[in-house]
Parts: sequence; structure tokens; C-alpha cells
Amino acid sequence: MGFLDVSQIEFTLATLDLPAGVEAFVFTTEGAFLASAKGITARVFESTTRSTGAAPSMVITDFLNSIWGALSGVLVPDAVDFSQLPLHHAQELIDQTLISGAMSRTWRTDAEGTSFAVSTPVIVHGQAVGLLAVLSAAGEIDELVRQEREQVLQIFMIAILVSIVLSLVLASTMANPLSDLAAAAELGRDKNSRKINPGRIRIPDLTARPDEIGRLSGALRGMVGALYDRIDANEQFAADVAHEIKNPLASLQSAVGTLRVAKKDEHRERLHDVIEHDVRRLDRLVSDISNASRLDSELVKEEEVAFDLLKMVTNLTDYLANDAGQKGVEFIADLPSDPIIIQGLEARLAQVFVNLITNAISFCEDGDAIRVWVRRRENRILVVVEDTGPGVPDGALQKIFNRFYSERPEGQFGNNSGLGLAISKQIIEAHGGVIWAENIRPTEADITSEPLGARFVVGLPV
Repeated sequence: MGFLDVSQIEFTLATLDLPAGVEAFVFTTEGAFLASAKGITARVFESTTRSTGAAPSMVITDFLNSIWGALSGVLVPDAVDFSQLPLHHAQELIDQTLISGAMSRTWRTDAEGTSFAVSTPVIVHGQAVGLLAVLSAAGEIDELVRQEREQVLQIFMIAILVSIVLSLVLASTMANPLSDLAAAAELGRDKNSRKINPGRIRIPDLTARPDEIGRLSGALRGMVGALYDRIDANEQFAADVAHEIKNPLASLQSAVGTLRVAKKDEHRERLHDVIEHDVRRLDRLVSDISNASRLDSELVKEEEVAFDLLKMVTNLTDYLANDAGQKGVEFIADLPSDPIIIQGLEARLAQVFVNLITNAISFCEDGDAIRVWVRRRENRILVVVEDTGPGVPDGALQKIFNRFYSERPEGQFGNNSGLGLAISKQIIEAHGGVIWAENIRPTEADITSEPLGARFVVGLPV
């Protein structure tokens, strides 16, 4: 027995307050069993077993436990009664403990479950004389693991339910509205592909929503509205074109028919002049209509650049002042000295100012004057063209920007297509600016007074 007293060991083990189910074993260094002790009071597991006294049975948990048990049976060695350990097994345990010091092992039996064993050498006067092994209650670890698994599974099931609820909420708040928007767009596409008149495409109005779906709905509704506005404008433009072309064609038809029966040379000469005038008018109409029809696409395709607006206006006034001088019209350019840099399409804006100045020249007579002035304000640039001509009839101040509308003296009838100011307005609005016309009066208080001339104002953002 060496230095170990069996009766003393048994007495010592008996005085230990071991937890329920925990066993303690003492061996000699040769592997002989000396004594053992075991906790008496049965342990009652709390948490899930507090109310029923037994662990609740769950199908999924039991299934997972069976899988885990099968894997553990392969990886963890089976446990046996420490008191009945064969000598070579006890000696193997003792030898490893004496060499490595305190160590732990996991033991498992199919009947009782998993146990956790800790062994340590017994030292007397600095010499190892035996081995103490402590084994946890069989199945206690399995029960604790089972409870944790059940809690994890419950959390997992709750997470699945939350995911399902969130998916339904997501479908009702996002997927379904997006599906409705897509269905409305596809309906128009499918009907157009079959060349069937679909009527107006109705995009669901979700603009009351403060999220991206509301923004998308508003953008689609705005886009569809803009497309229909463009379609309506094209239809109106086509109707206006047909109407404007019919007038010179009717005049030509009448002149050609009259020419066949005209007897006098002077009548024929006058009819030739009418035919030539109508042909020039048709040529001008076709050219202006072609330019107007291409304007939308060209404004989108052309790239805006930074340029000096003042330099461009100065070059135009220097050039057009000669045309005004030949007609006996005084031309005044009131321009600042500092450059004015803006972002835009220089050629298109030049087209606008040329049209405004040439219109002013055409309405002026010998002794009249034209003034072009430019001013810079905080957030805009003003370019104003004023003349001392007859002015614009009050009822036509808005109409003159309509397509094919022309308010000309009788001597200038047919010399203009009526598209110049409409094109100018389209170009200015494409730059984010405004254009308007007003009459110059001796006093603003008396709107019935005769106008002293016309004023065209162009406002461009800086």
C-alpha cells in the first residue's frame, strides 16, 4: 500500500461533500483500486425541468441529439466503471497522470450518457503514492447541452418566423408595388409591340410614400407624362405643318389654274411672281420645319461647354449693326466690360440672339433705333433687345412664341415661317432660362397708351 492507509482514505472520502452524482476514486500507483465515494442527493435540473421535473421532448431536438450521439460515439471512447477498470487501463491512466500531472478525459456510455473525468496524482512528502479521479454525474453534461440546444432551436425558430413575417411585409410594401409598376410598363410595351392602340398607360400613383418606391413612381409618372406631352406636341406640330403647307399650295394651285386662262402678259407676269413667292415660302417652311423637328434631339445630343456670353453677343452686334445701318436704323450696344462665362450651347444661343435682333431690324424703319444691352444679376444674366418699332399687339404677346404664328406687316407677309420665336423659346428653356416679350410704353400707369416699341428679354441662369 506504500504510504496510503485505506481506512484513512475511506474516512476522508466519506467526509467529502460531493455534488449529486459525482464519484471519486483512489488508485495506487500500480493501478490497484483502493476506495471510492459518490454523491447521494439526486440532482434536480432547473430551467426547462423546473415545472415538470423532466426535460421536455422536442422532435427536432431529439433528432439532432441522436445525430450528435452517433458522432460522439465514434469520436469519444466508451466509459466504464472506474472501480472495475482492468489493471492495464488503470495503469495507463495512472501512468499518463503521473507523467503529465492533472489531466481530464471525456467518458461516454450509450446507457448513461457522457461523463467528465479529472485525475490528479496524490502527493505525500513530495512523492506520488496514488491517483485521485473524479467523475461527473453521468448524463449531466448531455442534459445541459440538450437544454442549450433547445434554447438555440427556439431562437432559430423565432428567427425563421420573424424572417417570414418580414418577407411578407417586404412583399406587401416593396415587391408588390414594384410588380404593379412593372406590370403597367409591360402592358404599354406589349400593346405597342402588337400595334394596338393601348390608350394612356396608367402608372400607379405611389408618390405619397416617402421612400424610393414613391420616388420611382413619381419618376415613371413624370416620364410617361413627358412622353405623352411630346406625342401630343408632335401631333399638333404635324397638324400645324399640314395647315401651313396647305396655304401656299392652295395659292400655287390657284395661280397655276389662272395662268392657263390669263390673256394679258401683265397678268401672267403677276401670276409668275405669286408662284415664285409661294415656292420660296414653301422652301422656307420646309427648311424651318426640318430644323424645328431636329431641335429636340440635337439639344439632347450636343454637349454644353463654358463660353464667354459677352464675347458672343459683341460679335453678333458688330455683324448685325451693318444690316441695321443699311436700313437707316440706329444700332446701340450697351455691354459691360467684364467677361460673362456661362455653361451652355454657344451656337444655339447665338441662333436665339440673331433671331431677336433680325426681327427687331425687320420691324424698324428709317430713323428707328435698336438697343441691345446685357446685365448680370446675382443668379441670372439678362440679355435685352429693344426697338422703337410698332410694338407687339397686346393680345399677341404670348401668341408670338407659338409655332407658325406671325404678326407681320402686309408687305412682309409670307417672308417668315413663324417658327423663329418658337425655336428661340425652346432653346432658352432647354438652358433653364426664360424669354418673354413686352411693349415699351411712355408710362406704365397708362396701359392704353401707344407703345414706343417692343422689348424682348432673355434670362439665363448663371
